[in-house]
Amino acid sequence: MEMVDLPRAIPVAPQTVAAYLAVLDVARQNGMQITRTKIAKLLYLADLGAVEDGSDPISGVEWKWLEHGPFNYDLLSLENLLVARSVVSRQREEFYGGWELRLSGELPQNFELPEEDRQLLNRTMERYGRYAATTLKDMSYQTPPMEDAQRRGRGVVLNLNLARPLPALTRTSARMKAVLRSLAAQEDDEGAMDELAEEVNTFSAGRIAANRMLLDDN
Repeated sequence: MEMVDLPRAIPVAPQTVAAYLAVLDVARQNGMQITRTKIAKLLYLADLGAVEDGSDPISGVEWKWLEHGPFNYDLLSLENLLVARSVVSRQREEFYGGWELRLSGELPQNFELPEEDRQLLNRTMERYGRYAATTLKDMSYQTPPMEDAQRRGRGVVLNLNLARPLPALTRTSARMKAVLRSLAAQEDDEGAMDELAEEVNTFSAGRIAANRMLLDDN
């Protein structure tokens, strides 16, 4: 099958197209069923995995608390475009009544994830790819960004940084204390305080004159 060119004016960033297609590609290779809800949750979990590793999200999606948890309507626009271009096939999923998505053609040109992002997505798919969409939805509600969103209200943008690991301040503090204990006893140089007092006295007249100039109302 010939390679497909997507139009320049696509509704989302190329990064999002690449991540979206990569999910469907991995699913096709591994016989996984993907639905509209499921692909969104897998991309969201991949983004969380990247953030937890100290990296940037891989999908480029601005996640919001919408229907069934994390979502963005740009994903629906992208789905419709890919179906119209025969890159993705879409059919009604009988058991849950959702829409099943499959990569039906070759991957469009110039939409490939960086290798590191692809590896992260592969790990996400290996871990979560065979769960049902409803299970992934329930899991997403237990993540820190979604817990925060539920306190703020439906429709808010999710703060993925809440998934970033906090610095290990306890271990850092312990290391600093160990360094201090290893140092030799510290003493002030003899006469250091006398020299400091003399320096303060030397410049006191200039400071007094300057303060008078600044504060004089006349």
